[in-house]
Amino acid sequence: MLPPLRACPYLLALAILAAGPVRTAPAENSPSMPARELVRKAVQNEAPPNLETGPLFAYKSRLLKPHYDTVKQNVETPLGILARVVMFNGQLLTAEQKANEDARINRLLDPAQMQQKRKAQQADAERAAKLFKALPDAFLYEYLGSEQVQDRHTLVKLSFTPDPAFDPPTRETLIFQGMRGEMVVDSTAMRVISVDGTLFRDVTIGWGLIGRLYKGGRFTAEQTEVAPGCWTIVKMTLKFEGRALIFKSLHIDEVETLWDFKPVERMSVHDALDYLKQRESQDPQPRSGQEIGRHK
Repeated sequence: MLPPLRACPYLLALAILAAGPVRTAPAENSPSMPARELVRKAVQNEAPPNLETGPLFAYKSRLLKPHYDTVKQNVETPLGILARVVMFNGQLLTAEQKANEDARINRLLDPAQMQQKRKAQQADAERAAKLFKALPDAFLYEYLGSEQVQDRHTLVKLSFTPDPAFDPPTRETLIFQGMRGEMVVDSTAMRVISVDGTLFRDVTIGWGLIGRLYKGGRFTAEQTEVAPGCWTIVKMTLKFEGRALIFKSLHIDEVETLWDFKPVERMSVHDALDYLKQRESQDPQPRSGQEIGRHK
């Protein structure tokens, strides 16, 4: 399942190491399938969540930036994902902050406001899908090793470097031309499980007129199975420096984590807002090991 980090505006992400660092076997134990074909098959299994017909979840999320730390309670509905801030900079909301948050989310009772929010979420998901689709062709892959983990799943570790023959189909995929790193694929579930990518050279967009990302930028992303057959990104780290629109500096330094996934019934927007308010004080802090890990 491919989310906007189930609701993240940055869509350069993939997946998760289920229980810590991968301990790899010697490379000669590599599967017989070509590495690029393994990635292609795994990517084919990624698709944006269908909120209208698919399973729906409530979950918590934390977005951590310098001097900014926000925890939200989220709930999926057929009309889109709704979220309510429950903690800010390590503190529960004050009465005034709660009132402001009530006013903010109650605007979504207006169908036009909710439709606008849904369109933005769908656009994010579509951009993410395009990035995923380009992965097999954007890079050259090599096997580094593999290991068997719980439930007899095999995790395969790959390295990736840009394919000189790749012609980026969108501006978003231009970044792949300057990125290299490592990827882990669960070859049993046939899912991309983790990616760790670093810019080894500057990447320009629109001949530098639209933007430039500087060498050294990095992202890591992790994915796991939160319910049988339901996969989603549960952690993403972004650290990039650059320039946007010639003169504006660009600084991205954030970590987003999702945890406490619970299946929910289909709700109206009104019922979803009531649900969020009821759960706002229920253990908003992540506990160790709660954020990630395969469904059990």
